[in-house]
Amino acid sequence: MNEVLLTLENVSCLYGERIILQDLSLGIHTSEKIGIVGINGSGKTSLLRIISGLIKPATGTVTRRKNLKVCLLEQDPQYHPAVSVLQHTYPLQGEIKDEYHYKSILSRLGINNYHEKMGELSGGQRRKADLARVLAAEPDLLLLDEPTNHLDLETIEWLQNYLINTSIAVIFVTHDRYFLDAVATKIIEIERTRLYTYEGNYSTYIKGKLLRATDSQRKEIRRQAQLKKELDWLNRGAKARTSKPKDHIDRVKELLSKSYLISHQDLDISFQIDRLGKTILELHNLSKSYSGKTLFTGIEHNFQNMERIGVIGPNGCGKTTLLKIIIGEEKPDCGTVKSGVNTHFAYYKQDEDSFDPNLTVYDYIAQFAEVIKTAEGNKVTATEMLKRFLFDGKMQQMKLSALSGGERKRLYLLKALMFGANFIIMDEPTNDLDIRTLEILEDYLDAFKGCLLIVSHDRFFLDRTVDYLFIFQNDILRKFAGNYSDYLLVQHYEQEETAEKKEPLITRPKRIAKGLSYNEQREMALIEKEIETTENQLQELDNKLNDFAKSLTPNDYTQISVSLQELENKHQKLLTRWLELSEKQNAGS
Repeated sequence: MNEVLLTLENVSCLYGERIILQDLSLGIHTSEKIGIVGINGSGKTSLLRIISGLIKPATGTVTRRKNLKVCLLEQDPQYHPAVSVLQHTYPLQGEIKDEYHYKSILSRLGINNYHEKMGELSGGQRRKADLARVLAAEPDLLLLDEPTNHLDLETIEWLQNYLINTSIAVIFVTHDRYFLDAVATKIIEIERTRLYTYEGNYSTYIKGKLLRATDSQRKEIRRQAQLKKELDWLNRGAKARTSKPKDHIDRVKELLSKSYLISHQDLDISFQIDRLGKTILELHNLSKSYSGKTLFTGIEHNFQNMERIGVIGPNGCGKTTLLKIIIGEEKPDCGTVKSGVNTHFAYYKQDEDSFDPNLTVYDYIAQFAEVIKTAEGNKVTATEMLKRFLFDGKMQQMKLSALSGGERKRLYLLKALMFGANFIIMDEPTNDLDIRTLEILEDYLDAFKGCLLIVSHDRFFLDRTVDYLFIFQNDILRKFAGNYSDYLLVQHYEQEETAEKKEPLITRPKRIAKGLSYNEQREMALIEKEIETTENQLQELDNKLNDFAKSLTPNDYTQISVSLQELENKHQKLLTRWLELSEKQNAGS
């Protein structure tokens, strides 16, 4: 039975003086997996805190099922540094279960030293301990605020599978698009203080949002046509009339105040960079240990122009330490770092510790530079650059303490990039950034003409931005040519080969190579021709849409949009079938 656990009715919420949520109504049922998305500062965290009961809404009511147990994993939970990991997982109130219960969850998350103090853990290990705490509580409703932040890739995949298979209702805020796609059964987007619900995972949400945008476009076309008609009437013979009917004037005011377009003001990331020299960055025999534990030994690498490297490995293996050594914040135990004279670094840290909460947004940026050079060679003021980073005039006068965590991260991103460095080093840049900001950052890095070195747990981000990996395994740095998905594929094949080698020869089944039948070969050839035809038709419709402002009526636009959707569906089916036949053909070759 799909029981209602909790309802929100006409809920509104303020963040400082800002209205971030307004008149929201929502029902949460058993077993639902709800992903929440929206730009930084839109109220995602506030919504979780209202649901958890930590804060009360400004207006509206929250109704919970009797004896409903709710647990919230916050982005930065409080902890006592002297408390052991095991004690940290115990509930603050209520009965403490058998010790084995908590140890087993910690173990599944990769923590086996149960008596280590919380203050001695890395950020990733603390995140695991915080996660173990809420999972061990076995709630009816689990709330997760950026659960993948600081976690290594192996733990993210474990958590992903756990949430898919659990019967617990889960509501989570995350920027991890692969995680959203795998776990969510419903997506809730917060936009301009309102909720928009999409049934399905992240891929379904993207399609639904596109349809909503198309519908909004059609409404906007009608609005503009009506507005033009009203304005033409008012302007016609204006000199001959001493007054204009009030209903026409009111109608114009209404049409002018209303827009149906879904607003997505984009970040404008555009900075002037210098060309890299012959020597860029050389790492020679780098080694580092902490408290008797070896992090890495013998790292060697000479960076080439336009090299784009992602750094992965378990929590506490030394990824951040390597970055700090490169930029000079730490010293290696042995080895040298040599950077070229024309190499200028931009370093984006996990945790920016230089924020003065009493500074305004403008003052924070102006203390570094009041004028910034763009890629086109133009000079823009700090005020204008802040606007490009979605900080309007009113927000520029806000104190940093009034910003959300994600808004502060976006501000820090501007500070890290605005000097136009030609070698960008980033330590977990995706933490706390919203998906839209990430998309813009990915586009910028894709077009960036310098070197990239990025530590990240975000699988989608790694796939978009890097083509080479540094993989920390024990105290050895392994190098891999490819992105994260390529690496997973190779790992899969390696595991299969290992499993085959372990099988006794007499029990190993023979592989039967199956190629295509004559009819399937003919089908494949016909599909290839049909795919080409469909792609040409899609291109023709795209060209018509591009000319729409000059030659298309609203009805034409609607018809073309419908035809375009039908052709795209057909194209997808053809591609799916072609891939099936292609895989079968390759298996038989």
